[in-house]
Amino acid sequence: MKVTFSILFLLLIGFCVSAQESGLIEETESIKLHETLVSVNSINNIFPSIYNNGFIYSSVNTSNTYQLLYSDLKSEPKKIRLNKKFQFGAVNTFKNEIYVTGTTNYVDLHSASNLAIYKGIIEDFKVKKFKILPICKKEYTYADSVISKDGNTMVVVTNENGYYHLLELVRNENNEWERGDIIYISHPNFKILNPTFYNKNTIYFSSNIYNGKVESYEYKKVNENLILTEEKREEGVFNIYKTLKINGKWQLPIKVEMFNSEFDELGVIFKTETSGYLTTYRFNNTDNIYYFELKE
Repeated sequence: MKVTFSILFLLLIGFCVSAQESGLIEETESIKLHETLVSVNSINNIFPSIYNNGFIYSSVNTSNTYQLLYSDLKSEPKKIRLNKKFQFGAVNTFKNEIYVTGTTNYVDLHSASNLAIYKGIIEDFKVKKFKILPICKKEYTYADSVISKDGNTMVVVTNENGYYHLLELVRNENNEWERGDIIYISHPNFKILNPTFYNKNTIYFSSNIYNGKVESYEYKKVNENLILTEEKREEGVFNIYKTLKINGKWQLPIKVEMFNSEFDELGVIFKTETSGYLTTYRFNNTDNIYYFELKE
């Protein structure tokens, strides 16, 4: 009888832990969304990067500044020590390399600090040898890096050409990053967030691309003529898109409806071919990270 009671007690504990880690929160015809230990216990959690048996993510849950954390999804998250002035948002890792989006000392015409990608080495939950990537030009912004599974290709979001776009970087023989192809250029005024590789021929990302009506125009005078310099359109919510590489060329993005809702969807990252983590605003009016399973 004691043995039976012990078994039942252990099963009950296991059920409670499982429910806390991955309780079903939403289900559609194509996807199941589950709570995680992170989403249950904190808010303002930013797009993660798979690392060891959990993920690394940024959070402003209990602070006015971003903190870098690691969660194994079974216990309290651990802080990763990093110079706070660099910490901004999304993070990406490859083996012991860590790449973080951070502010620079360069201020643009709108009094905003440009962003850059910083590389470091992560050891014992501390980031060392933290340096800005040489490809980052101070007069532009670079953000939200992601690395392919083989570690040879990186994609970043940048405004080098005046519009936000996905830029490919390639690792050379000296373990340095060189510019590659432009994968996708966004429409004017719209942003791109949190690209991620599904495989070498498929990239997912978030964007507020929207074919809304024009709200205003901006002109400048050139030789007594007015030249249109900018048109501002209505913005939509952020949705998940994917772009496919076919015959060596990246195609126009496709909206991936199964990941989207009426709220902001800020990024998706795959742990397996049919599961991973979705960062969304839909459940508690804040960014948070949920586990998803795709249905066959």
